[in-house]
Amino acid sequence: MKNIYIGVALLFFVLSFSSFAISQQSKIPASADTPPQNTDSGQSEKADKTENQGNGGAECAQGDKYYYGQGVPQDYTEAAKWYRKSAEQGNAASQGMLGLSYHFGEGVSQDYKKAAEWYRKAAKQKDALSLGMLGVLYEKGQGVSQDYKKAVEWYRRAVEQGNTSVQVLLDRVLEKLN
Repeated sequence: MKNIYIGVALLFFVLSFSSFAISQQSKIPASADTPPQNTDSGQSEKADKTENQGNGGAECAQGDKYYYGQGVPQDYTEAAKWYRKSAEQGNAASQGMLGLSYHFGEGVSQDYKKAAEWYRKAAKQKDALSLGMLGVLYEKGQGVSQDYKKAVEWYRRAVEQGNTSVQVLLDRVLEKLN
């Protein structure tokens, strides 16, 4: 029963962040020069070239398109490629999404240590997703030493940044500490 509770809480957490990431996408200014997209793979290639102008925000948006299959076929490998380009420019949202890619092995080999590295980079910029996911890694001891006190610290910081979906996870870890 305990594993079911943990699984449901983690699923809720990831789904909440997916909707958060999608809502953040609308805050990225669209270029007037970007042509409309369709699902034709030729158009996808053209979109790659027009959207990649060295802007971390545009590259993050391109990663989101592939990650969620918005106007292009869903392709986690391609999404990870775009997130990496953007993340290396310091884009916190892409750093968090690249962390998720490594965390769940979507488009890259699953690697909890690399997930933690990317989450930390984004957490320095107060990225709510990454703050919460660092809490998950510390709670479960994935890629880092299991440490409930650090999990609580990261969960609290996530809540302070508006990530209320981790409150359930925070409460559960606090119960373990008492």
